[in-house]
Amino acid sequence: MLIGNFPLLLSTNLNTKIKLKLLTLKVMKHFKIIFILVALVSFTTADAQSYFSKFKSPKKWSVGLQISPTLLNGDADNGQVGFSGGAHVKYSVSPSFGLKASGNIGTLKGGRTDYKFSTNGGNTNLGNQNPTEDSYTVKNNFKDLDLVGVFTLGNISFFKPLRSIQLFTFFGVGAVWSDAQGSFADAADAQEYYTAWPNIFIGYDVDGSETTDASQVVDARSSYKGRNFTVPFGLGFKRNFGDRLDLGLELKTRWTRTDALDAFSFPVPTNRFTDFYSTLGLQASFKLGKESDEGHYDWINPVATVYDGMDSLIKITDKLMTLADDADGDGVGDFFDTDNNTEKGAKVYGDGTMVDTDGDGVPDHKDLEPFSIKDPNVKYDENGRAIDSDGDGVPDGLDVEPNSAPGSLVAPDGSAIQVGGACCNCENVTLPTIIFDNNSSKISASSYGVLYTIAEKMKQCPELTISATGYTVNKSGEQLAWKRSNAIIDHLEANYGIERSRLSTGYATGSGVEYSTRRIDLSQSSK
Repeated sequence: MLIGNFPLLLSTNLNTKIKLKLLTLKVMKHFKIIFILVALVSFTTADAQSYFSKFKSPKKWSVGLQISPTLLNGDADNGQVGFSGGAHVKYSVSPSFGLKASGNIGTLKGGRTDYKFSTNGGNTNLGNQNPTEDSYTVKNNFKDLDLVGVFTLGNISFFKPLRSIQLFTFFGVGAVWSDAQGSFADAADAQEYYTAWPNIFIGYDVDGSETTDASQVVDARSSYKGRNFTVPFGLGFKRNFGDRLDLGLELKTRWTRTDALDAFSFPVPTNRFTDFYSTLGLQASFKLGKESDEGHYDWINPVATVYDGMDSLIKITDKLMTLADDADGDGVGDFFDTDNNTEKGAKVYGDGTMVDTDGDGVPDHKDLEPFSIKDPNVKYDENGRAIDSDGDGVPDGLDVEPNSAPGSLVAPDGSAIQVGGACCNCENVTLPTIIFDNNSSKISASSYGVLYTIAEKMKQCPELTISATGYTVNKSGEQLAWKRSNAIIDHLEANYGIERSRLSTGYATGSGVEYSTRRIDLSQSSK
């Protein structure tokens, strides 16, 4: 195995060791970039595959337990099997990608029979010359926690049906908490290592008591306790056992940023500078979700819908062929057109129905007043105009006096306004509204009689001043309202000699005002 033969990759030359350390540091710098790229690919895949799932509400969560033999890959190369147990929880983002958090508690064991370090820091006495020279053994009571991205390889196939066994791989980040204890059972080894590194080892005599006298040392012990960053990676497989249970086997190796997992770390060129450990976990996972949830994301083929819905795709294709047809030529394809008999030249909505802005039943292309007042009491003629029998500018449905005499001065509700006579009626004067045609500032002939009565009233009341108020809903509408107001002022001045100083203009919002886009209201001002 690559990990088991890792010591063979290390040169005994100091320069080679330094180069390898620098290379490892460069790789670590790129871990962040690699992890980000993997995450982007994962979530892109997850988002894309969500379009293929035929299950509206699949199960996404699973929890479980694992038991694992452990193997330490460090300077204590005589591998010994340890044991660990733990739990895991997984959230499946899509049929091929998920996030999995795991935790374990267990032991790592190891020893040294392959070679012996030269205690003077040199490179002698290496290799497998005397397997019994080192008597070092170590036991590490560890705890770990990690988060990995899991890629389910079996769910990516577009050509094979979903199987009951899946292969997956993973990569992520984590941490390990170590409590390692190592010792030399052979007295000669203990004395040699204790003499060389008294700051690393604690010496014990034959009675098991601590001693600093190297000649009395028969057992030398080292220890390490700390937390370290890990990079877990590996692969595994699992089998589906119904709606609730999965069983699997997972090989996970963890690169650690320390050389102390085996409590055997010495400042010599031949010593390793990173340790690995591996677990082979037998896992049982329980899929969580409601009874109404259909299946679990891990066991959904993302292209199953394509296969199962082939017949419906053919039907949809046939319907799509009609998209290019447009029988009435209104620009809306027959597939979407709810009215295939639209008149030529008519403006239509997206569903093919003719545009009727004011809702008077007359489409805009025939409507002479496409912005008529919207009121259920108002009736319209065949040209879309509000019916006004007496021509006073107030539609019949809103006119309290629908039979006003021609040229009568009326209020906004159509009631007649009496003008002329005694001059004493100059304090509370009610004046009519002048209605203009759409988008026009020209005074219609029907308003001449109204303006005449206004002029007579102003002659009878020399102190009377009038304000002409136009309505607008936007900035561009102010110019049209201004032109209409000035057209009234010009008419009164030119035809009846009313001084311009007695009339003023103003603007107001047209929201909620009847005929707001066409009217000019005249009222007595305090000028």
